[in-house]
Amino acid sequence: MTMSPSDKFKKYAWFSVQVDQYYSAVCIYARNHECFRHIYQSIPRGSDWPQDLNTNTAAKKFFQIAAMHFNMMGTTGIFESAPFPELKEVSADMINFGFYTCFCFQWSLFETFVKESVLNLTNDKVIPEKVSRELKKKERSTAKFFAYIDGGLVFGRSPFTTVLPVTSWVPKFETCTFQDLDQIRLIRNEFIHSPRDKAILPNTEIEKERLYKRSMWMMRKFAENVDWEVENIRSRTTT
Repeated sequence: MTMSPSDKFKKYAWFSVQVDQYYSAVCIYARNHECFRHIYQSIPRGSDWPQDLNTNTAAKKFFQIAAMHFNMMGTTGIFESAPFPELKEVSADMINFGFYTCFCFQWSLFETFVKESVLNLTNDKVIPEKVSRELKKKERSTAKFFAYIDGGLVFGRSPFTTVLPVTSWVPKFETCTFQDLDQIRLIRNEFIHSPRDKAILPNTEIEKERLYKRSMWMMRKFAENVDWEVENIRSRTTT
């Protein structure tokens, strides 16, 4: 049976991808922060502007616009030398906190989507009353709520199974299950409840990127599976 994704899922998916774009933009800037800082420090001041720029309108416009925007950025103090040693690693800090913030926010988006989609079935009384009671009983415990769904008692099977491509020289795939999803939940909980220092994060930027991409792909696929199961139930009850 072929069904289109619900508007609710589309809204979730686009929101999730927007967060991906934000994280990518933060990383792009962070990787080039020192380059931008050098450009800002190299902007000609007053009489230092070369007179021959007047002979080339396109070049003049480019340099003027670049100087104007870099000067505007400079008013924030982002290009100033760090006054304390702890603030000198701004590029690494941006990547760390961008990862930390987006990872946690993405989990919240996913958790909200799944809970609302499933609980709406209980509100509309389209699933057995016993199942509805158990879902509502477990609503405030995400681990128990998701484990109950994974047990197949809501949809007759677990929606938390998907096949993901593995980056390698030879095309490979891996099967991800509820255990992988629960690991994402545990990582997110550690980020939220135990942010002692940077040691809580993956060590390298590559490790952060791999963990982020794999986790986001997995959550969106699981959300898509949940949406399909929910819409399938609704289609059966309306025919």
